[in-house]
Amino acid sequence: MFKLALSTPEDVSLTYSAIAEAPYDFMYLRQGEKPRVALALAFIEQQQFKWVSGEQEMVVTESGRIVRTLGLGNDLLFLSNRQADPLKQGAFRGTQWRTAADWQLGEYGTELRSTFSEHHNYQLTYFNHVLPTVLVIEQVAIDTKPRFWRFDGSWQNLYWLDAQTGRVLQSRQQLTAGQASYELVYVSEVVRALKRRGLVVAGDEQL
Repeated sequence: MFKLALSTPEDVSLTYSAIAEAPYDFMYLRQGEKPRVALALAFIEQQQFKWVSGEQEMVVTESGRIVRTLGLGNDLLFLSNRQADPLKQGAFRGTQWRTAADWQLGEYGTELRSTFSEHHNYQLTYFNHVLPTVLVIEQVAIDTKPRFWRFDGSWQNLYWLDAQTGRVLQSRQQLTAGQASYELVYVSEVVRALKRRGLVVAGDEQL
């Protein structure tokens, strides 16, 4: 199951039992229009969650945010000021955050400014069950004067947080201007959220 989930060229859909019984966490990731893949949690180091695909691509997350990538094209190499990230602090309404980013294709120290808002009573459906979430909207703008012409110097990231725990269940993140967004679903966290609420799911049901 592990090898199949990480290697199929089509959208991956794991069963509830495969996710619930696995000794490691799974995450779904879709990059732009590419097929959805499953990544397995390989390591947790210094609060960084390192997710690996069957092609040895890596996505590193902190509190649900992508902070580094490997093998995905114009990889994000570094983000500064991560401890002040509102996703770590859990405070969003009217919150601002500044960071600097390094990308593989020659952009270093690019300053980014984010403004956050939160919206309650959003519902997401997983395995035919509804989970209440808080939608966090992050408006991102590039503050550094670009080295080349840009048509889009701002974008929006979305994070859906479990209303009970505040943990990110799903997100849509864009790492830089003009780049395809990443859609992430933390399917193992979804399964834990369903279990906490006592919701029953058939083992062969797919997500």
